Amino acid sequence: MNIIIRPTEVADAKGISELYSQPKAQRETLQLPLPSTALWQERLSNIPQGLYSYVAELDGKIVGNIGFEHSQRPRTAHCASFGIGVHDEYHGMGIGSQLIETILELADNWLNVLRIQIEVTVDNKAAIALYSKYGFEIEGEAQYSVYRDGDYVSTYYMARIKN
Repeated sequence: MNIIIRPTEVADAKGISELYSQPKAQRETLQLPLPSTALWQERLSNIPQGLYSYVAELDGKIVGNIGFEHSQRPRTAHCASFGIGVHDEYHGMGIGSQLIETILELADNWLNVLRIQIEVTVDNKAAIALYSKYGFEIEGEAQYSVYRDGDYVSTYYMARIKN
């Protein structure tokens, strides 16, 4: 299996739209259901400074996406956050790991980021395990912080501090 991790291009909009249209991707990310290709074309055409986006591609198909946001504010320039999604049919294949390794390389060796944070639903055990594998620790819980499938769900704040 030859997964290619590369910077996102506007031409990837259709593949990213399909990725985030998957039931698990809709449930476990903050994306709204059935995003349009036009929405993703607009997003990818106007990526703000400090936001880095990558896709995982397998046999020409977009199977993963990660957005890494490096704070541009002077007092928080040592911090960053990310959002990640993997196509439902490709879970458990190491795609999330490869995407996270890509942003950790960028953060640690090029951007001098000290703190990387993410918010994850408390019931997303696979994601919590993945983030923990890379040194992310639960710092706290935000109760009823996400609305999903007609219910409010709590999230964990997780962060990794570079040693």
